[in-house]
Amino acid sequence: MRSTLHHLSDSSAAPQQKSLPQKPPARTAIRCRTLLVPAAALLLGLTLSSCSGAPATPDAAAAAAEGKPAAAAETTPAAPTVGTPFTVTMRNGNTAKITIVSATRTESVGDPAFSVAGKNGGFLVLDILWETEKGKTSSNPFYVSAKDAEGRKADQSLFVANPLGAGDVLPGDKARGSVAFDIAPGTATVMISDPLMQEAARVQIDQ
Repeated sequence: MRSTLHHLSDSSAAPQQKSLPQKPPARTAIRCRTLLVPAAALLLGLTLSSCSGAPATPDAAAAAAEGKPAAAAETTPAAPTVGTPFTVTMRNGNTAKITIVSATRTESVGDPAFSVAGKNGGFLVLDILWETEKGKTSSNPFYVSAKDAEGRKADQSLFVANPLGAGDVLPGDKARGSVAFDIAPGTATVMISDPLMQEAARVQIDQ
């Protein structure tokens, strides 16, 4: 009887719960996340380093935005030379176009019967063509002056043949004549002045 009760008490006990299989720790996800963070940082660093560079200037950036090349540096106009016309501003909006057609060296000036020798080794004779480019200008031999290589002002001769006349030059008209300077050989600087005797242009001449 006792053995029977003991068997029943054992059979009436609460059934033992079965243990569920435990999930493995999420090491794989953590490991992947750990690897992705440095890789993303490395990729970002490579992208920034490839895009970095010297900053563009505002003009270059604007030109690039408009698809136009950057503007080149401005160039200085060439100085007047013998044989090439050049423009001279004569005040009040009037401009003259002047050409030193030729520059020659001679020992004396004037008529053969009455010639004058130079005191500085000869004369520089300029053949000048004077035209009006805009408005109204006046030619005048005293608008032309010269200095030698040492900066000394040369005397103008009044005995040159076919001298440049003084007077108004209307548009379409021309005045042409010679101006002579008693000047030493070497590089000479010829200046053109406006009616107020202010220098408006200069030409270097090797004589």
